[in-house]
Amino acid sequence: MIKHLTDDEVQQLVIGELNYEKEIAEHIHLCEKCKAKVEVYRLLITGISQQPEPAFDFDVSAAVLKQLATQSSRTTSDKLLTWIFIFICVGLTGSVFYFFRGFLYSLFKGITGISIYLMVISAITVIAILFAEMYKKYQKEMKVLDL
Repeated sequence: MIKHLTDDEVQQLVIGELNYEKEIAEHIHLCEKCKAKVEVYRLLITGISQQPEPAFDFDVSAAVLKQLATQSSRTTSDKLLTWIFIFICVGLTGSVFYFFRGFLYSLFKGITGISIYLMVISAITVIAILFAEMYKKYQKEMKVLDL
């Protein structure tokens, strides 16, 4: 005896894509469970096919063009926001170096000049890379939210 039909097989049978054999037809005729599945899927598929085509009650092209126009102004404001953020970070870093210059001098007193320059350049490079990656991730997430 053949096992019960899966949901995929029943759906294919109802829409006519499954070439079934005599055994499957006999099983559906004798098995109440599979017969009920076939009837449920047949009702669902005919109900879906009888639904009217969806139609928009607004102009889709105008809505898309409106979105495109607003995205260019957002890009400009994002660049302005980036420059403001950079200015604030540079200002805060400069303030820290100015107010704590005596402490920083005694901290780096025993280290050679080239070592200090290498540490500063390395720190600035790492911070710049992390900031760039964070900003790219921010832009990607904002584009996802805009759509």
